[in-house]
Amino acid sequence: MAEAGSGISRSVTDQQGFQLRGLCGDVELYGHQGVHDGLMDFCTRWSDGLDILTDDADKIGATLTRAANAYRGIDDATARTLRTDPGQQAVNDG
Repeated sequence: MAEAGSGISRSVTDQQGFQLRGLCGDVELYGHQGVHDGLMDFCTRWSDGLDILTDDADKIGATLTRAANAYRGIDDATARTLRTDPGQQAVNDG
C-alpha cells in the first residue's frame, strides 16, 4: 500500500510539470489558423482533463500512504505487546 501511494505521488509530480497546452506551437507550423486552433482546443481540453485526473490521483496517493502508515503503526504497537512468539509452542511440539 505504501509503495502504491508513493508511486502514484511520483506520477503526479511528473505530470504536474507537463502541460499539453504548450504542445501546439505557432500557427506557421500548420499553415492554417483553423487547424492550429483546433489542435490548441484539443490540447487545452486534454490538459484540463489531466489536471483533474492528477488532482484525484494525488488525493488517492496521499490516502494510501496515510492508510499504510496507520497499519504500520498498529502492527508496530501490537508487536511490542507480544513478550514471546505465539507460534513458538506449535513449532516446538511439531
